[in-house]
Amino acid sequence: MAFLLVCCLGLTLDRGLGQDASEPLSKQELLQLLDRARHREITQAEIAAIVERRGLKFIVDDRMLDEFRRAGARSFLLGAIKRASRATARKRLSSSEAPSSTIPPQAVSQETHVPASRQDSLIERARYHALQYVRELPNFVVTQIVTRYVRTPGMTDWQRQDRLEIELTYRTDSGESFKLLRINGAPTTLSYEELGGSTSTGELGSLLAGVFAPQSHATFKEVGHETFRGRPTVVYDFRVLTRYSKSHITDKNSGQTIVSGFQGSVWIDVETQRVLRLELSHDDIPPGFPITLAENAVEYDWVTIAGERYLLPVRAEVLLGRDRERYYTRNVIEFRRYRKFEAELQVIPENSPP
Repeated sequence: MAFLLVCCLGLTLDRGLGQDASEPLSKQELLQLLDRARHREITQAEIAAIVERRGLKFIVDDRMLDEFRRAGARSFLLGAIKRASRATARKRLSSSEAPSSTIPPQAVSQETHVPASRQDSLIERARYHALQYVRELPNFVVTQIVTRYVRTPGMTDWQRQDRLEIELTYRTDSGESFKLLRINGAPTTLSYEELGGSTSTGELGSLLAGVFAPQSHATFKEVGHETFRGRPTVVYDFRVLTRYSKSHITDKNSGQTIVSGFQGSVWIDVETQRVLRLELSHDDIPPGFPITLAENAVEYDWVTIAGERYLLPVRAEVLLGRDRERYYTRNVIEFRRYRKFEAELQVIPENSPP
């Protein structure tokens, strides 16, 4: 029934484009759908179903992928767009259309994958660095600036809810701890645990470990080459099934917690074999669970702490939603002022009573 429901929704949504619902999508139609998704009129899963059923009129190159990503397309939808683009390229080639004039060189190159041995080597090197990641970190403190947005049925766009300043301390022997410093610039006595609304953890290393740990049994597929933060990267789509997942989602209102499988994409630096960007979307949330949408994205860059360079998060985004209530939250997290953690020492005079 779920499959039939998705197909029926896709047919209904297509009518809103004013075009023949059997024709491949144009670039403008796809951007219109993304705009409707941005206003929460439809979901990106529904757009992916439309793309896979109708196909595309055009060939997607790296520039277009960036444009769709800026328009809000997530990894799951981008994967559907890439597959449809490759199918369109194959049809054009088989119908003897001249690829030099109709197919951008970038699109043709997407069909040429990294040789299996090289691909396996890059994934395994990235796995090694991901699993060593936490062990290589020093004790440090970083300031998190979290801007939280909300959208309800009466809103036409995201509305800023608040701005949090959080001190995240990382200790090699005990992991992460959070201290809420300010809300909207004003000091607060609330603890991080008492804070209502949407919160997240795991950006430092848990997300990476959840993808690359051997027990996650993640499957990887090389899907293209992109330049990210000025670095050449290979992009892989991945999937972790629920039975192997350790990713928990908690609904604070009901107190319910579930484990969900997820899929997404990683951008691996060709030179350093380290992950520079990670996107994931939970795709096996049980029916009836209040939260129906849960997506994460983390970007990493080299940061200097006490004269040493470490690859650490510099930006993250978390999207959570309740489709039945049409209530959505979006947290944009900036990591600022990484510095060495200095333990506070208390000096007790020798003659003081115990």
